[in-house]
Amino acid sequence: MTAPRRAKRVTEPAELAANLARFFNRLEDHAADDPANLVLIDELTETLRQAKLRAIARAASAAKEGGDYSINHIAGILGIRKQSLHELMRKGQTLLEAQRTRLGVVVLRDRRRARLAEAGVPERAIERRAV
Repeated sequence: MTAPRRAKRVTEPAELAANLARFFNRLEDHAADDPANLVLIDELTETLRQAKLRAIARAASAAKEGGDYSINHIAGILGIRKQSLHELMRKGQTLLEAQRTRLGVVVLRDRRRARLAEAGVPERAIERRAV
């Protein structure tokens, strides 16, 4: 007899942010004890900056495809002008493209297209999901 499956736990964004804040507070303690650990905080700062830019680009892409939030909504949430949002979107899109290239997504897409073309099979429209 197998054990019953546990329901998959979903972490709410606010809960995740609170856990990260506790993690950062602990990292602060480590950096205070050993200033060499300040380098780790710099690395995490850059990681968070890039994550924010990629998230902005993905949210804006969803907005353009009729998502729940418009470009104006996103700019309002961030407290910036639309022009500034478009600049952040471009930076985020560049990071997303670099990430996809690094992961080989672009190469795999090209190989898929080539294989379909060789087989004479038309490419079906792919429903876009945020990556």
